[in-house]
Amino acid sequence: MNQLEKDYWPSIFTLRFLGYILLILAAIDVINILIPFRFTNPVWEFQIIGALVEHAPLPLIGSTFVFFGEKDYRNKIEVCILNFLSWAALLGGCLFFLLLPLGINDTWRINNQNYVQITNQTAQQMTQILQAKALLNKAKSNEDLNRIFKSLNPQRNTPELKNPQEVKTQLLSQIGQLEKNINNQAQVTHSNTRKELIKNSVKWNLGALVCSFAFVWIWQATDWARLPW
Repeated sequence: MNQLEKDYWPSIFTLRFLGYILLILAAIDVINILIPFRFTNPVWEFQIIGALVEHAPLPLIGSTFVFFGEKDYRNKIEVCILNFLSWAALLGGCLFFLLLPLGINDTWRINNQNYVQITNQTAQQMTQILQAKALLNKAKSNEDLNRIFKSLNPQRNTPELKNPQEVKTQLLSQIGQLEKNINNQAQVTHSNTRKELIKNSVKWNLGALVCSFAFVWIWQATDWARLPW
């Protein structure tokens, strides 16, 4: 080992050691992300894709450090490890590529689930409104009107009913406004959840594609690690 090699060896050793540490941490992250398993659950699968993409820089950087310096200063055990890591990079690239159709399918399924959930919640609220309207149409006494008014205005004191017909008209107006507000809120909620879902889907699916190319490139660039030494 000449003087130049002696000067650079500590730096090379430090980078490789740090690379192995990063790969170990990445493996722990993957295990932590995947457990508990809930396959076929689109929300869980979609969140897993996002978590894997956002944690991908760790193994990418770790692999770069580990393979730094190629064959220089390697022992037989490390040669076997490098061969395994090179093929693992190809496997990682393939897995990230396979996440693309899964992510697109999960996006569609989650959007449908959100739509059904919002629709059901709106239907329940509308059922309550229709029930209140039916009771109001049947109301004949001041007590009936007081009860309906209190159910629609829980924060307000029940007014003194001097003109029952006027109160009935007021309550019908409130019910109509509630129906409009419920429908508008349902549309806004669905629009916001859909936008957020699409934003995350584009971000994570494109990220999975980039990670796929990155891991395949590492595999291709480390062909020297798969050759007999």
